Amino acid sequence: MKRQILLFISILIGSLLLVYLYPVFTYQRAAETTINQPRSLQPPSTSLNAEVIPSSGLALFIGQELSSFEKEYGTAEVVNDSGFGFKNHIYQYGEGSFFEVTTTLNQITSIKFIGSDEIKSAPFEIGMTIADLAKDYVISPNIQFRYNNEKYSFELMEDDLNYRPLMVFDNSTFAILFFDQQKNNSNLYAIMYLDAQTLLKLAPFQLTEGTPLFFSVNEEANWVSIDVQKSEKSQRVMQMLRQNFNFPVYETQPPLQYTTEERLGKFLENPEDIISTERLKSYLRIQENAEQQKWVLSKQELAILLKDYEHKILYGHFEMPVYDPIFTILSWYSNPYLVSHLFYEKSEALGIAFSKENMLVLFQEMNKIEESGDN
Repeated sequence: MKRQILLFISILIGSLLLVYLYPVFTYQRAAETTINQPRSLQPPSTSLNAEVIPSSGLALFIGQELSSFEKEYGTAEVVNDSGFGFKNHIYQYGEGSFFEVTTTLNQITSIKFIGSDEIKSAPFEIGMTIADLAKDYVISPNIQFRYNNEKYSFELMEDDLNYRPLMVFDNSTFAILFFDQQKNNSNLYAIMYLDAQTLLKLAPFQLTEGTPLFFSVNEEANWVSIDVQKSEKSQRVMQMLRQNFNFPVYETQPPLQYTTEERLGKFLENPEDIISTERLKSYLRIQENAEQQKWVLSKQELAILLKDYEHKILYGHFEMPVYDPIFTILSWYSNPYLVSHLFYEKSEALGIAFSKENMLVLFQEMNKIEESGDN
């Protein structure tokens, strides 16, 4: 009898060990068999601690007088006022490229360029992949720094890490790297170098610690002129990116541009006709700098705004606040939700309108315009 009891207990213990240890062994085997399997998109290796990179190239000009920059790169082709306390200086640098410097009181606060391998972008290289970047540098989802004796922290989401990582230099400047979202590859196509104050005011990432900073609207500025030049510059850059990514160029259609301006004015004059009371309250809080976040019209709200327009709008996007339109456009190309239309393969017409920090973009498929013109 004792022997039977001991045998029963042995079998019971062995069964329990098998039940509890089997998942451990199978988990280890599963990890071993999947570790080498290819993935369509692997997020870059990350660390909680941001790597500080020795400053070089254009990062050295951030915080310097504009004159030191122009000794090397020449005089700006165009200089205009942003209406938000800084000036934009645009430099001619070859077909398929865009080169812009922003200044406050003649001191450089940011430098951005698109698609030129002639510009000193070291330690980065236009055309490199996110995997290339991760081989040499740690890409961190948490960026911490001090500004004006206050601690600040940004948190980067997964899409930021894959398409818009933030790098830190040892001269207290930063670089946002913009990677495209082509089907087979993701390559670096633009870089923006900027100081801490500009980074905090643009707030491209989620601020998790620190007091938000805001741009101030210059009510005395010539906003009619500023809005026109922003529209023209934005169209130029979007057209250039369209060509750089090998898509049909946008068509210029004055009626669509007029409609874009008119609909933006309609929304700003009577927003309560388009959005709910709660949505209007959130819009006004952001407009009054009570909150720091992006505000966009939903698909349903855009449909209301455009409901009596006689031609079919293929796609539209309203966003505010937009202080630096080129930075905003670059961010769109790194946004997986917006880029699906920016990489639309058919021929389209494009309309862009501004009113201070408000931006509306409308796209219309060309065959819709042609069909309406035939009727």
